[in-house]
Formats: sequence, C-alpha cells, structure tokens
Amino acid sequence: MNRLHPWSAVIRIARGALQGGFFGFFGASLGTGMFGLPWFAVPALAVLGAVVFSSYALARYLRFQYELDGDTLTVESGVFARQSRQIPLGRVQNLDVEQNILNRLLGLAIVRFETAGGSATEATLDAVDEAEVERLRNYVRTYDRSEAAETEADPADAVSEAATRGRSAHADLPGVTGPSPAHASDAGTAGDLGDPVSTSDTEDRGQPDGSLLFAFTQRELLTYALVSVRPAAPVLTLASLPLGMDLVFAVLRFNATLSGASLSGPVVRWLASSPPTSRLAVFAALSIAQFLLLALVVSVALTVIEYYGFKLTQADDDLRYERGLLRRYSGNIPLEKVQTVTIRENVLMRQFGYATLAVETAGYSGGNQQSTQGVAVPLAPREEVYELARDIEPFGDLDFDRSPKRARRRYLARFSLAAAGLTAVAYALDSLVLETGYWWLAALLFLPVVPAAHLRWRHRGFDLGESVLATRSGFWRRTTRVVPYYRLQTVFVTRSPFQRRRDLATVGADTASSSSLLGGVARVYDIDEDTAGELRDTLRERLRADIAARRTGREHARTDEQGADASEQSSEV
Repeated sequence: MNRLHPWSAVIRIARGALQGGFFGFFGASLGTGMFGLPWFAVPALAVLGAVVFSSYALARYLRFQYELDGDTLTVESGVFARQSRQIPLGRVQNLDVEQNILNRLLGLAIVRFETAGGSATEATLDAVDEAEVERLRNYVRTYDRSEAAETEADPADAVSEAATRGRSAHADLPGVTGPSPAHASDAGTAGDLGDPVSTSDTEDRGQPDGSLLFAFTQRELLTYALVSVRPAAPVLTLASLPLGMDLVFAVLRFNATLSGASLSGPVVRWLASSPPTSRLAVFAALSIAQFLLLALVVSVALTVIEYYGFKLTQADDDLRYERGLLRRYSGNIPLEKVQTVTIRENVLMRQFGYATLAVETAGYSGGNQQSTQGVAVPLAPREEVYELARDIEPFGDLDFDRSPKRARRRYLARFSLAAAGLTAVAYALDSLVLETGYWWLAALLFLPVVPAAHLRWRHRGFDLGESVLATRSGFWRRTTRVVPYYRLQTVFVTRSPFQRRRDLATVGADTASSSSLLGGVARVYDIDEDTAGELRDTLRERLRADIAARRTGREHARTDEQGADASEQSSEV
C-alpha cells in the first residue's frame, strides 16, 4: 500500500495546529470572561488545541493508504471509523488534477478519481508528487485501452450487455454505455482532429504530452472574460466577505447623499419615506451603474483566474486540458466515452460570432466543482467550434424544426401571468408598507412580454440527423446539445396541465453524463403531442438500428481478422 507524500503530512499538521490553536484561543478567551478562568488558560488551551488537532491530522495521514492492483483502486482511510473502498477502474472516467500555489511550490498535486454514475468524487489523494500523478494517469489510461481491446475481441457479448443496460421505463429503450469499437474508430478519426481551432499561432508551442489543439492568448482570454459576464458574480463575492453587507449599505448611503438626501438613519428608512422622484432616479441610476461596473470587474477577474493559461491538447485518444492561475486544474476527456457534445452561445457571443464547446462523459463533465463544467474550448469562432465538435462526434448540418405556433401563445400567456403577479405584489406592497405611489412602475414588465415569448419560441427546436439527435433552447444563453443515438439511456415524454390544454408535449433524451443527473437533459420543448410520440418511437428505432449496425461491423471486423490470421498461418505452413 502507498502513502501520500510526506509534505502532505507536514501541511496537514500545520493546518491542524493553526485550526486547533485558534479554537483553543477563542474558547479560552470566552471562558476567561464568562467563567473567570485564569489568564494562563488562554495560551494553555491554545497549545492544547494545536496539539490535539495536529495529532489527529497526523493520524489521518498515517491511516490513509491506497493501491492500484490489477483492475481495482483500493483506498483505506479513517481514524476512529475505518473505511476500505475498492473502486473498479472500469468506472473511472477521469483523473482530475488540482494544484494550488503551495502545492505548485512543493511539486505536489491533488488527484481526484471521477467515476461514472454520479457527479461526486469517488476518491481524493491529497497530495502526491507529480511523478506519481503521471504514474496514476498512465495506469488508468493503459487499463482503458486494454479494456477496449477486450471489448473488441468479444463484440457480441459487449453489445448484448450494453443493449440490456438502462432500459427506459417510458419508452423501453435499451441503454448503451461504455465505449464501442465503432465509436472508437470515430474517435480514432478524431485522433487527428485537424487544424487547431484557436486563431492563435500554435505551431511554436508544441507539447510533449500531445498535439496542441487550442490555447488562449492574452487577448483571447480577455475577450472571453468580457463576453461571458456573470451578473451574479458581485453578489456572491460580497456575500462571501465578512463585512460584505456593511459595504453594500455604505455605498448605498453614499449614493443617497450624492442624490441630495440628508440621512439621519438607515438608507432603507429614507427609501421608505417616499423621497422626491428626481432624487430617487439619481439614486437608482448611480446604484445600477455601480452594480454593472462591479459585475464586469469581478466577472472578468474570476474568468481570468479560472482560465489563465488554458490549453487543450490531444494525447492518443484523450483530450487533455490545463487551466488556472491561482489553482491549476488539469484532466483528461476520453473521446471514446463522450456522451454529449454541447455548444453554448450567449447574446454577446452570438453578436461577435463566438461559441463555447463542452463535452461530457459518463458521470463526468470535466473540471469538477467548477462553474463551467466540461468546457473543452471556452471561446473560439463559431465555425471552428462546430468543426471540432464534428471531429469529436460526427454530425451533419443542423436544420432545426421549431415548435408549433400555439407554443408561442403558451409562452405569451405564461409571461403575462408572471408580469400580472409581480404587478399585484408591487401594488400590495406599496399600498400596505411603502406608500410611495410608484407601484405602477411594475406594470412596465408587460412591455417585454410579447418579444420574450417570440424569442423563446424562435430559439427552441430539434433536428433528427442520421446518427444524432440535436436540441436547441435558450435566448440569453442558447444551448445546442448533440446526442448520439447509441448513447441514449432513457427517452421520456412529459406533459404539464398547461401543455395538455394545447396538445403539446416535451420529449427528453437522457444519457449517462453527469449533466443529465443534474437536470441537463437534451429536451425537445413544446412540440405537437402526436409528434412527441412519433419522435420517441423514432429514437427507439434508430437506437436499435445503430446497435445492430455496430454489432454487424464488429462481427465483420472479427471475421476478417480471423481470415487474415488463417491465411497467414497457411502461408507459413
């Protein structure tokens, strides 16, 4: 059994000593004031807490062991409650590697084993040296290749097993997971994914781990940061600060003063006292402008920190990514295990012709615990993103069929009800509490109802290709999902009471990717009820036909291989 790197023990002990010393100092300080403890109790309890916490950290380090043996990763851990886990390598989808600043200085890395069947990390090694990271990565990669070779050697059993896995409760679909030789050949075709999709000059930046497909220049990174603004970034940032809300109220008070108000209490009291319209307008304009500026600055900073030095390389049949400034992340995306290819475009990206590419494997979507999971190419020209997407999972030109026009009337009714409800709430709140007389401003929400309903209808659709189902939805952030038929796990049809009134239904195509587990299913929204039933049956038929074609191709390949071996043996005789 192997242990973690000795520096990991030093870091754990130091962290435990600091935590224990803090809790001991804090508890003793309270005790001296509440229970009259002597002064020397403070340093004594601080030292005691540091000793106890650091001893426990050392015990955890000594009790943690791991071993790669054959087709299993064994992990033993626990001080008081011992745990022994055996993780089949066949379920391991990826090794995520993370390095913070201290780990990079010490040459260490945190390794996370991501498995199929869930979004949680199965095992974490915190921390090992970089040579051990490469050994673990190569071991898992070698096992995947040998497993794929065994699958090719016995195709009939492999397809039979795949065809009986994950049957749909709604459409009786035989689910298929795991790599197939036919798709492995597709990935092999993608083994030479063509020219790099970045507009950057990548010829002079060859990587020892594989061919460089994409790399961010400083200009491209800044462009991505500007076109992918996160409005919630300042809210989350201020909420995480100890004095975040105090800072917000201080800024609002400053804005109220600039607008000409003389405050003798909290700014909320001034807002509730029905200030003049002119002053309220100046206050609102200042606050909104400051929020937008803060959102831009914080979002750009977070994006630069997250994607600094991003590069995507291809090593054998895997895509390998690296990114991060303060924390360095890296990992592999196995091409033969890709479940879904997703293309995202927000409004700004579409305006300037950019798009984002994300790929998802079974139970994993790349870059665990990150806001942008599964990103293979954060930002590139739209045509190049689609070109790389077709190299990963071949599909033709997409021609989306829209929902019937009565679906647009449904969206119009939904948005109108939402606007009416908010207007009623504003009226009640103003009448009972605020008494400002400006409740009618909420009625302005009716103005965007008609264009919002039309845009939602316009940006939804689906396309049935020869080998994939493609769905599209979203205006502010348009998402296009491409799902190969042989990756389908479940196809289901849902109808809400409002959909039944208009004879509409939604079809969902589920795969084994983690985004499906978290609700990111490819959905065909609000199509005709009869069309939904036909689509479900069509997907079932095409899935079975795809399975049969792949099984036939495997059997022919096996027969040809046996014939070639027999001819070689006869020639030797």
